[in-house]
Amino acid sequence: MNGQRPVQAGADATGSGDSTRNTAPIADPAQAVRARLSRDRYWESDVHGRIVRVDDGALPGPMALRLGQCLWDDGALPLDGSDWQTHRARLERQETYREFAWVWTDPTGRAWIAIDSGMPRHDAQGRFLGYAGVSREASAEVVSERSRRLATTALLASPEPVVWIEALATATGGWHVIWANAAASRLFDRTERELRELPSRMLFSGEHTDVHRLINEGLRGRHDVRIRGDIARKQGEARTVDLRLEPLSGRSSLRACAALLMHDRSEALQHIREADDRLAELRLQMDERANQLEASSQELESFTYTVSHDLRAPIRVIDGFARILEEDYGEQLDHPALEHLQRIRAAATRMTGMVDALLELARLSGQPVSREPVDLSRLADVIADELHLIEPQRQCVISVQPRMIAQADPLLLRVLLQNLIGNAWKYSSRREEARIAFSCTGQGADRVYCVQDNGAGFDMRYADRLFGVFQRLHSESEFPGTGVGLATVARIIARHQGRIWAESAVDQGSRFYFTLGPGTPSA
Repeated sequence: MNGQRPVQAGADATGSGDSTRNTAPIADPAQAVRARLSRDRYWESDVHGRIVRVDDGALPGPMALRLGQCLWDDGALPLDGSDWQTHRARLERQETYREFAWVWTDPTGRAWIAIDSGMPRHDAQGRFLGYAGVSREASAEVVSERSRRLATTALLASPEPVVWIEALATATGGWHVIWANAAASRLFDRTERELRELPSRMLFSGEHTDVHRLINEGLRGRHDVRIRGDIARKQGEARTVDLRLEPLSGRSSLRACAALLMHDRSEALQHIREADDRLAELRLQMDERANQLEASSQELESFTYTVSHDLRAPIRVIDGFARILEEDYGEQLDHPALEHLQRIRAAATRMTGMVDALLELARLSGQPVSREPVDLSRLADVIADELHLIEPQRQCVISVQPRMIAQADPLLLRVLLQNLIGNAWKYSSRREEARIAFSCTGQGADRVYCVQDNGAGFDMRYADRLFGVFQRLHSESEFPGTGVGLATVARIIARHQGRIWAESAVDQGSRFYFTLGPGTPSA
C-alpha cells in the first residue's frame, strides 16, 4: 500500500475478491496524507463481528491488538452502558452507527477508550460482508473531560467562595468574572449574573486598590497570588477576605483564566470573638464555682474541727463517770454490770480515737502541700521498725524496694505510708508468716506505687466503700480501727493530684496502688 500498513487476519485478509478491493492502494495523495496524520484507524469486521483488518497509518495503535476478536470480547464494555445488547442489535439490523465509545484492557493491563463509527459493507451481489469503520483512541481526552467535570462539580459544591476570572482582550488589561459558585454569590450578596456584569474594580473596596492590580498581574503572568483584601458587598458593606489566585497551567492563544478562591476572615473573626466571649463567660463561672467550693470546703473543715473538738468534753465525761462507777462501786456490781461498764469505757475510748482521726483529717485538708524530694524507701523502713518495736512478738517480713524518691510533701507522705503499711500490718496479724511489700513500677509520670500484704483481704464488691469516712469492711471485733485511715490516705493522694485504687480477694491479701500526680516521681 502507498503510505499505509494494513494488518489483516482471517480469510478476508488473505483471499481474493473483496479483500483485494479493501487493501487496494490509495490513489489520492491527499487521502494518503490524511491516513498518515489522522488519529482515526480504519478497520473491518466479518459477519460475526470479529475484527479482521486494521490499518494503523503512520503510528501503530492499540486497535491492532483486537484482531480476531469482537468488540465485546475479553470484558470490554460500552463507556456509557452496562452491556452490549443494544449495540449488537443495531449490528444485526446492519445499521450505520457513529461515535460509539467503549472501554477495553490490553494484555499488559492498560485500559483504553475508543470511539468508533461504522457502516455495513457488501459485495457486488449485495451480500453482507461485515462492517467497515474508523476508530479513534480517546483515553486522554475522556479522562481530561471527566477531570474537568469533576473539578467544576467540586467548585460548585465547595463551601468556600470561588469565582473563575478571565483576562480582558484590551490594551489597558484587566479581567472579569465568567463564573461564580453559590458561596461567592452569598459572600458578595450578588447573583452570578451581577458578578459577571460588574466591572472587576468594583468588587473590592477603595482601601485596597492594589488588589485588582495584583490579581491582574498574577493572571497574565500565570502565577499564584496570595493577598488579603476587602470585598465590596452590594449594600456597601466591606468584608475582609484572604484571596488565593490559581491560574490555569499552560500558555496558549486563549485568554488567561484563573480560579479566585476567597476565605471570609470576617466570619472567622466573628467566630473567634464569639468563642472568646464564651470562654470568658466560662472562666467567670469556673472562678465563681471555685470560690463557692473553696468557701464550702473551709466551712466543712471548720465544722468538722468544731464538732470533733466539742465532742471531746462529753466523751471525757462519759468515760470519767464510767471509770468512777467501776472503781468505787465495782465490788457491789455483779459480773454483767461490770461488763456493761467496760463496754461503755471501750466505746468512749474508740470514740476518742475517731474524734482524733477526724481532727487529723481536717488538719491535713487545710495544710498547704509542699514539694520536695522524699525518700519513700527510707520512710517505709522507719515505719516498719516502729511497728516491730510496738509488737516485737510478730513474725512479719516487710520488704521495701530501695531508692524510691518522689517530689512530694514529706509530712503528708509519712501519714500516708503509716496508714497503708499500718493497715497491711493489722490485717495480716493472723498469719503465721505475714509478708508486706512496698514497691513501685514505671518511670516519670507513669510511676505507680504498691503496698501489698498476704492478710485477710476483702470482697471487691464493696471496694467503693474503702475510702469513705467511717466506712469499714471488717468488724471491730475482727480488726480494731476508726474507719478514717483510708479516707485520710485518699485525701492526701487527691492533694497531690494522684490516684489510688485497690485489688483484693477474701483471705488472699490486698494490694493498694497509688500515684502522686504528674511530674511527681523523680527517680
